[in-house]
Amino acid sequence: MMRQRSVTLPQGRVAKLRPTSPWAVIWTVIAILLQGLLTAPGMADEAKFVTAKVVSQGVAQQIRVQGSPWTTTSRSLVGSGIGNLLFANKQLGAGDFAVTVRLQIDQLDKSAASVVLNGSHFGFEGSGGEMFTHGEMFGRHELGPAIVKNGTAFEVMFRRSDNRLVVEIDSQTIRVFDIDRATQVTVGLRPHRSIMKVFDFALAGNLQVPPKPLPHVDVYAKGTGDYHTYRIPAVVITKQDTLLAFCEGRKDGSGDAGNIDMLIRRSKDRGATWTTTQVIWSDAANTCGNACPVVDQETGTIWLPMTWNLGSDHESQIMKGTSQHPRHVYLTHSNDDGLTWSESKRISISTRRDHWRWYATGPGNAIQLTRGPHKGRLLIPANHSDHADPARHPYRSHVFWSDDHGKSWELGGVHEDRTNESAVVELSDGSILQSMRSYHNKHNRAHATSSDGGQTWGPVQLVDALQTPVCQGNILRYSWREDADRGGKSRILYCSPAGQGRTHLTIHVSYDEGKTWPVKKLVHAGGSAYSNMVVLPDGKIGILFEKDGYQTISFTIVTLAWLEDGDA
Repeated sequence: MMRQRSVTLPQGRVAKLRPTSPWAVIWTVIAILLQGLLTAPGMADEAKFVTAKVVSQGVAQQIRVQGSPWTTTSRSLVGSGIGNLLFANKQLGAGDFAVTVRLQIDQLDKSAASVVLNGSHFGFEGSGGEMFTHGEMFGRHELGPAIVKNGTAFEVMFRRSDNRLVVEIDSQTIRVFDIDRATQVTVGLRPHRSIMKVFDFALAGNLQVPPKPLPHVDVYAKGTGDYHTYRIPAVVITKQDTLLAFCEGRKDGSGDAGNIDMLIRRSKDRGATWTTTQVIWSDAANTCGNACPVVDQETGTIWLPMTWNLGSDHESQIMKGTSQHPRHVYLTHSNDDGLTWSESKRISISTRRDHWRWYATGPGNAIQLTRGPHKGRLLIPANHSDHADPARHPYRSHVFWSDDHGKSWELGGVHEDRTNESAVVELSDGSILQSMRSYHNKHNRAHATSSDGGQTWGPVQLVDALQTPVCQGNILRYSWREDADRGGKSRILYCSPAGQGRTHLTIHVSYDEGKTWPVKKLVHAGGSAYSNMVVLPDGKIGILFEKDGYQTISFTIVTLAWLEDGDA
């Protein structure tokens, strides 16, 4: 258990302790805070402040680990590697607080090692050799040359007073940020490409137990079955109310190239249990991935566009044109509720241009249009790389479709550059909104609309309300205005990590066809990346998502009441 103690100091008195003592660090933090708190107008003569040791002299007291475990040495708690984070098991509630960490970073050079507050990063040395911040809380800044020395112990402090957050390294103020004093804050440490050694880690403030994670089922788990890692989820519900959960099974490692199979699991009880993993497509040691399923509501057929490349060809080679083959587009389908699948066939001839190199379908669900002149169209979001103009960024989103229930496929409109993995949603007037991963360096979502079924697209708009890292995201129609059984309100949902790191999976709601996004709700505070939503027959919302640094692909269910009102 984490030890906590209430500390009482007379008004105006500051404790004076030797800063080299671990406990001196903690008490000094408290004294600084209390000096401001107790002199504020209206405060009592004495005040109580709760402190907690997260790590003490290298020993974990109360921690939460994301990814691989951290190890204890004689003097420090040690973590390393991308995706392996250490969090305090308590969060800081409203009011003033302080966070103090005494640590040492080995292999610091351009490592992007950071302290993480609510998914935002204060970094000690980024790829440019400077201190940096990024994320919703801090914004994106370069803070000048790194002052932390490789292999040398130092102390970093984050101190909130009123609506200001002060960051100090070895008592030197580095930056002051504006922060609402009511904001609840989770705190963690990210080694990334470094080796991080933590000697002491303390919190002081209004400590709270974080909200309990939503119940979930791990559909795919790293290291189980025949695969090293499972990634890139997609989910649909069939005409027989069966959930189909697709993903890539990566045989030899977690990377995007190599021996990768297309997998599926089925659920007949709305995600409570799942069948044994089935291989839809395996092609020796080559890469079969990027599931983008859609159910034809008229025929019941489940269509599954995918992509293929040689397992020995990496994205960088394909992008440079030095690979043996470009990425190709393939298709399979099932007529028996996902039990069996047709032989995969190449459809590149009608869905990609000859000079395109990279290509990806989705990933995540495609849609079938329900209204307007293109009603019944199976519309597939995709992206590619186009290197015809060296002055432009090569990534571009596009769509392709079938108007004859999958018998033939046609290439649709192409977007501006700097767009990538995408999803589509139908709007109430029959137009289409495509939501795209953005390479505009703004850490938000790129949107564009089409009024002719995807043949042409309007200009790309960057959506400030959807702050997200450079990552896949999913957009989904939940209800139409004419849906009386769902409140007679138009709702579009968007789901992705929030801020600028792949954490804090968040659902947003729009009531005006994607113009504004006034509602958002946290689904998972830990590591979270690619996701796909599905509306269940009872009106609940299922979410299949990559969880905790790609450890699992998990399925959770939320209700509309929880999303809009906070009720279970």
